[in-house]
Amino acid sequence: MSLFNNLMQMIGDYFNTGKEKSKLGDIELDIISEKSRTMSATVTNRRVEKGFNIADTVRKEAMLINITVVDNSNQKEFNRKSLEQMLEAGEPVLFYYAGRDKYENIVIESIEEIEDYTKKECFTYYIVLRQITVAEIKSTDVKTDYKKAKSTGGKKRRTTAKVKGATNTEKAKIEAKAKEKERGKSSLKQLGGLVG
Repeated sequence: MSLFNNLMQMIGDYFNTGKEKSKLGDIELDIISEKSRTMSATVTNRRVEKGFNIADTVRKEAMLINITVVDNSNQKEFNRKSLEQMLEAGEPVLFYYAGRDKYENIVIESIEEIEDYTKKECFTYYIVLRQITVAEIKSTDVKTDYKKAKSTGGKKRRTTAKVKGATNTEKAKIEAKAKEKERGKSSLKQLGGLVG
């Protein structure tokens, strides 16, 4: 960087002392020329659908923030890459708008880079931000008084299935098969005696 650029940066920083800059995560946004915020809700036409009461007839949608950023800082190339990486990562960040508004859990939905021949030395972006809801799973240990619950706690009764005896027809089938085997063995012995 040249000495002149450093001097100009120092002069600019001196005059901007006390002025807060907008930030998206760790990225300092040089100039936000335009910002709009959209809040909407989905509303059902009927309170009763298919015989069931609908408790959530009005459901709040995610807030959208549209900003137009003009980056003429010394770090404009770095900021450009950082914005692209932030979009790819999809991680929620903090958006701080020039000392006025602070939005948490913001993700970049889209970045549109605008090229204008009158602004050759800077980057202009149209960025759509969405505020998401982050849910946390919490678990708690529950202690049970087993005397009040009338339970044995960790002790469980184990029951096993009782084996039922064979019915009369099943007994008859088993006996018939046993007799056939005996007949087969005796006939083999007789054949063996004739051969031998």
